[in-house]
Amino acid sequence: MKRICRKILFILAALLLILRRISLIFIKNILRAVPNRNETPPESPASARDCLDASDTAPEKLISPAEAAYTENRRKLRSMGAKFEQTMKNASLTNHDGLILRAKYRMHDADTHRWIISIHGYKDSHHFMLPYGAVFYKKGYHILLPDNRAHGISEGKYIGMGWLDKEDIAEWIQWIICKDPEAKIILHGVSMGGATVMMTAGKNLDHVVGYIEDCGYTSVWDIFACVMKRDYHLPAFPILHTCRIISRRRLGYDYVEASALSQLAHCNKPMLFIHGEKDDFVPTDMGYEVYRAFPGKKELYIAKEAGHANAMDYDPQVYFHVIFKFINDNIDFD
Repeated sequence: MKRICRKILFILAALLLILRRISLIFIKNILRAVPNRNETPPESPASARDCLDASDTAPEKLISPAEAAYTENRRKLRSMGAKFEQTMKNASLTNHDGLILRAKYRMHDADTHRWIISIHGYKDSHHFMLPYGAVFYKKGYHILLPDNRAHGISEGKYIGMGWLDKEDIAEWIQWIICKDPEAKIILHGVSMGGATVMMTAGKNLDHVVGYIEDCGYTSVWDIFACVMKRDYHLPAFPILHTCRIISRRRLGYDYVEASALSQLAHCNKPMLFIHGEKDDFVPTDMGYEVYRAFPGKKELYIAKEAGHANAMDYDPQVYFHVIFKFINDNIDFD
C-alpha cells in the first residue's frame, strides 16, 4: 500500500513539474520582451497576416477591391508616418519600477492645450502609431507616442498587457502636465493599446477628457484563453491557472484582475469603441462586450471588412471621420 502511495505521489509530482514547465514556456513565449527588438521596427498585429502586394497582377494573386484598397492605404499611411517621425523629438522618463521608458512627441507652436497619446499594441512599438499621430497632429493636437515597457526602445523584461502599462501612461500624463499645465488629453490605443486605454480609464486621471479604444480585449485572462485555444490547441485549465499563479509572483499582476471590463465601470469620461467586423485575433464579440459594459457617454464603430488592428487601413477616411465627429460631439475641452 505504501509503495502504491509513493508511486501516486511520484506521478503527481512529475505531472506538476511538467505543468510548471509548460506554463513557464507559455509565459516566456507570450510575455517576455522580444529579443533584439531594438534592431528593427517590429511587425504590427495587423501585418501578422500576409500584406498583399497590389502590384502583383498574377491570376493566382487576384484580390478583392477591399483588399486592394487596404494594401494601398497601408502603403500610403506608413509612408506618411515615416515622414512624420522625422519631425518628432525624443522623450523619456523613469517609471515607478525604475524602468526607463521612451517615446516620440511633437508639439505645435500655436497656443493649444489639446493632446493625444496614441498607444501601440502587443509586441509592437510607436512605429505602428505614426500614421495615427500624423493625422491627429494635422488636426491641431500635440502628439505623444510611447513605447510601452518591454517594447521598442523602452526597458522591461515582461509585457504588461495593459495592466502595468496603465500606471506608465499615468506617468506620461504627468510628463505632459509638466510641459503644459493646462493640457486636455485624449487617450487613443490599438489592440493591447486599446486595452491599456480602457484599463487607464478606470483611474479617472485629471487632464484626461476622453478615450478612443480600438480592438482592445475584455481582460488578460480572456485574451490568453483565446490564444491558448487558437494557437496552442489547449484548454485554459489547468495551464492558464498555473501561469496565473506564476505571473502574480514574477510579473506583479493577476490575469483575472487585469480586466478592462472592471475598469470601465469606474470611468466617467466619453469613450469611442472601435472594432473590426472580421477580427479573428481579439474576437469582435469582445468589442460589443466592452461597449455594453461602459456606463457613460459612448459610441461604437464596427469597421466592415477590417480584421485585427487594421480598421484605419481599410478605410482611413471613415475611421478618422468617426473619431473626429465623436470628439466634436462629446468631448469638452473647456
